[in-house]
Amino acid sequence: MVKITAAVPTYNSEHFISRCLDSLVQQTMPNNEYEIICVDDCSQDGTVSILKKYSEQYSNITVIEREKNSGGPGEPRNQAIRAANGEYIFFIDSDDYVGIEAFERMYQFAKQHDSDIVLGKMVGVNGRSVPQAIFKETKPEADLVKSPLVYSIGPTKLFKVSLLRMHDIYFPSNIQATEDQVFVMQAYLEADKISVLADYDYYYAVQHDGEHMTFAYVAPQSYYGAMKVIIDMIRNSRLSHNRKMKFMAKFLNRHFDFSRTTDFTVTIEDEREQQTWMTELHHFVEQNIPREIDKLVHSHTRLKLHFVRHNDLKGLKQFEADKENMAQYTSVKNGHIIANYPSLISYHLAENERIVDDRNKISHYVSEFQMKDNTFTLRGSVTHTALQPEHQAMQTLYGIWVHRDRKTEKIISPVYSKDGEFEFLTKFTDLAIHEEDIGVWDFFIESGIDGYKKRVRIGSSREPYPYSKHAKYIGNNGEYAFSARPYFTKTYDNLSVDIRKQEVLKVEFRDNDSDQHLTFVFPGSQLFFPKQSLLLLECNNQEFLIPIKNQISSADGTVIQVDRNLVQQKFAPAYLQNTNIVLSINSYKTTLVPKKDVSVYFCSKNIEKKLWCFKIKKKVDLFIQSDQSKFYLTAR
Repeated sequence: MVKITAAVPTYNSEHFISRCLDSLVQQTMPNNEYEIICVDDCSQDGTVSILKKYSEQYSNITVIEREKNSGGPGEPRNQAIRAANGEYIFFIDSDDYVGIEAFERMYQFAKQHDSDIVLGKMVGVNGRSVPQAIFKETKPEADLVKSPLVYSIGPTKLFKVSLLRMHDIYFPSNIQATEDQVFVMQAYLEADKISVLADYDYYYAVQHDGEHMTFAYVAPQSYYGAMKVIIDMIRNSRLSHNRKMKFMAKFLNRHFDFSRTTDFTVTIEDEREQQTWMTELHHFVEQNIPREIDKLVHSHTRLKLHFVRHNDLKGLKQFEADKENMAQYTSVKNGHIIANYPSLISYHLAENERIVDDRNKISHYVSEFQMKDNTFTLRGSVTHTALQPEHQAMQTLYGIWVHRDRKTEKIISPVYSKDGEFEFLTKFTDLAIHEEDIGVWDFFIESGIDGYKKRVRIGSSREPYPYSKHAKYIGNNGEYAFSARPYFTKTYDNLSVDIRKQEVLKVEFRDNDSDQHLTFVFPGSQLFFPKQSLLLLECNNQEFLIPIKNQISSADGTVIQVDRNLVQQKFAPAYLQNTNIVLSINSYKTTLVPKKDVSVYFCSKNIEKKLWCFKIKKKVDLFIQSDQSKFYLTAR
């Protein structure tokens, strides 16, 4: 059975088709379980010759040569759909390539979850922009309305062939430049289950050197005609009315942020042509977008719609200029950011119609990290991008640790806060109090200005972190011993702390140490202990507590030292030799275990021995030995 059909439309692709095909023929899925259909659209270079060489070498490659150029990849993809023998079909552009495990992973996931469509994580190459928000996490079932699916409407996905054929879903041949969007939106609306895979780099979208992503020209009548087709699809879909309106609003947000509509007043120089586009946009919105949508879209989309519905090109152009400098025209009132754009004056909008909270971002910079004793200190600054400097000075800041699984919060006040600058000090023992506190804590800063509040993750913008990525604090809360490791998340590079139980630490002894100190070494582990730390020794049912005199922590490892004279004093009352010895630090719940076999001088003491009727004192040297699992005390 053929599991997957890879559909590759080609046109003058001789310079990059080999890389694409190599990624396909090298798949970990057995080659008898997938096929590759290449549909060439009358290439004028050596593309067909390359395709034929591959088809001669690989039996699962089929080459279809079109007799007439179609002008785009839509019709070649349609031919691949009709010719497909696979249960699923995956579309790949000839200048892109896929990860070698892509098909095996996607097919297994699709079968496991009975998916109609599977989106695999995309990677941009050479600066190519790709959707990112949808790939934050793997989801067996992504909600069409609640998720960012609408921002990923390119066809490079895995589709169930029966879904396409049953609902007659093909790339429209009568639409010039947005057939991808129409095809994918129809498939989205007909699918019962759409899945997202974010665990692997599935698809590599390539931008070639010297190439810039540009739009081919399309007449505004044709373009907005295609947009009408999509709106009609949503209106006629199986979604409830409420979800239709929300999905239509999301599509409109995308349309105004990432399409030809986004900045046509800048990209089109001729003012008459600008007016033509504006008029067509006006007709599209007035005839197809219900006014109830205006309340559901993003704030700047909502404000743009005032100009569009009035066919006000001059006002729209002024609005575009205003929003580029929005911090000059905003104020904070009643817990919201209000836009006071000059372009809006003639529309006499109430304050609640000019709320632009969603346009504000918090930028941050962490200038210093310090881990010391039981504390972790952050210093830096935060700035609101949509507000003027006088508003920045009004900020009230809080640090918030959020448990990733339980979502519980621990709020800390700043040690210092002024004009957006901050210093936060966290005690690790405040994060690890109870058993349920074990896990990852994510750090946020919340900034409030006159009732307006915004919370943001921080850490991604920072000075170099001065500690190793494995650096951690070793503590004890009375209930359990724990480690607290600050780190930066893989995807977004933000600050978190990982709290785990810490039961053992592997340790070595420094053999050539002086008589003054007994030195313990934790090689390769940058550890931090409480300032007043104790070494705990237990043998022959006796306990000895010895203060740790020195702690030296670096990226190469950690050294702790105890005073050997104190050791000798502690052991003076007892005759101890050839016995097990248990070493711990600060708590018997954090045991030290040998990293390798060792025999090291521990201490000396004088003992009394009977010789006939005399008592004599004899000096005995005690040594610590180990067998890589336990420590022993021996006398020589």
